[in-house]
This record gives sequence, structure tokens and C-alpha cells, in this order.
Amino acid sequence: MNYLQKEKKSKKRKMFDKYIFDKYNSTKSLYILVIYSCEELHMKKLSVLCFFLIGMCMFLFVGNVFADENVENIETWIVDDFDSGTQLHGADREWTWVVRGSKFITKDEEGNPLLKHKLVDGYPDALYSRQDVEGKEVRVLGIEGGFDRRGYNYLEIIPVAKDEEGNLKSHPIELKGRVKSIDLWAWGAGYNYYLEVHLLDGNGLNYHLVLGDLAFKGWKNLSVAIPTAIPQHRRYVNQKAALSLTKLVVWTQPTEKVDEFRVFIDQLKIITDTFISKFDGDELADPDVIEKLWTEGEDFQGN
Repeated sequence: MNYLQKEKKSKKRKMFDKYIFDKYNSTKSLYILVIYSCEELHMKKLSVLCFFLIGMCMFLFVGNVFADENVENIETWIVDDFDSGTQLHGADREWTWVVRGSKFITKDEEGNPLLKHKLVDGYPDALYSRQDVEGKEVRVLGIEGGFDRRGYNYLEIIPVAKDEEGNLKSHPIELKGRVKSIDLWAWGAGYNYYLEVHLLDGNGLNYHLVLGDLAFKGWKNLSVAIPTAIPQHRRYVNQKAALSLTKLVVWTQPTEKVDEFRVFIDQLKIITDTFISKFDGDELADPDVIEKLWTEGEDFQGN
């Protein structure tokens, strides 16, 4: 092949390459050109390299297709820091907490449970240094009570809010994103008790997860991973799928003394994935937006 023939063939190849890159995206173009080169060269020594390059192109192509499904935006969200009875996250509280005991909770002469719960000064040293809390109100949720007999007694720590009539009602706390884990700081006095978190999914099903035992002394961080069996997504975009926290429960073991005890809790938080796939009209998938649109919408005349 003389010089002119080689030059002519080279120009044709460049024109072919440019056509492929203009018509397809970069990954698919590379895939096509590798195949073309292998057929054009007809060289056995390069066959392994060609197949390797083809495999890499397919990997990149498939990775681009499914990349959005694997994206995560992991955040830490403090559900409640228990520092104030009126403020949370820089705004008025949406909920507060009540504590209720099971059947054998100790009562006074009038039949009222001898059960206290207050926000008291204190914090785990692992969370703050003294310089961090100087001049600030840093508190924890404290609980004090007792039971009249041993057994599987329990305390329910329930988020509540006032309804339109001013009565306290259960107020499940909606957890943002797809929750990976839940944790809190608990203070134990060596009693053989354990702590649960209760969750509600978008289908109305309840789940009980054990955060850990309280048979230790002082502050300790307790956490639990959210099982993948608990659904946190829906096929249909117009339905809620978020988990809600309905209560915390402290259980006593049958062999442990229960006549008097104290438990302290601080900084209830979650590790969560807040990534949301965007699409045209995604705001219409928000139930709050939909409710507002229907409330402010205009009826057709004559309806």
C-alpha cells in the first residue's frame, strides 16, 4: 500500500470516528470503535485486549444507567436533644414527651402513679466538653419511679402533642429520609433492664427494635440498625413511605429489683439517607403539597 492509499484510508477512518462520536454518547462510541478496530485489524494478538476494552465499556455503560439508584446522601439528624421543653431545632416544639408505667407501677394513696419525668441539667462527657456547654442550657430527660412487684414491667416514653381541643394525643415523629440506624445516649445504674424503640412504617405496621441493655453504670451510646425488611420506599410516588417513631420503651427483667430506679436519656438521633431522585413534577409527590393544592384549588362552575 503506497503513501497516497494510506493517507486516503486514514482520512476515511477519521471521518468514521467523528461520525460515531457525533451520533452516540462517549461510552457507546468507544464500544463501537473498539469492535470496528478489532474487525479491521484481524490480529489474534490483540483479541484479548479488544475483549478487555469491550468489557470495560460495558461496565461503564451499565454503571451510568444504574448510577442514580446507588447514590446516597448520608446525614445525621437529631430527633430530640432534650435541652428545652419549648424549643427544638430553633423553633417551637411540635411534640413533647409523657411517661406511662405498666400495671404494677407504684402509686400513692389516691391511686396516682409515683412516676416523674423532667428535663434536668446534665450531659454525657463524650458529647460535649465543658467549654462547649459553658453558658448554655444542656439538659437530659430524667425518669424516676418504681414498681410494686418484679416481672416484665415497662415504661413507655411517648411523643405527644395537643389536638384542636387541647388534649394530649400520641404524635408519632416522622423520620426524614431512609433511616439507616437509630441511636441515643442512656444512663444506667447497673439494673438489668433493656431499651426498645418502636417504629411505624408507611403501611401502618409496627416494629419493635432493641437498642440495648441498661445493665451498665453511667452514660453509654445505644444504637440499632434498621433491617432492610422494614420498607422505606414505595413503588408509587404519591404515597408516604417514611418511618415514624412512636415511642421508647424501658423493660425490666423478672429477676431484677424494681422498687426504685432512675433512667436518663439524651440526644436521640438517626443516621439517614436523604437523597431524592428528581423528576419533572416531583413536587406533586409530596403529600403536604398535594393537600395545600386541593385546599386552595378552584372548583369548576356549576359543580
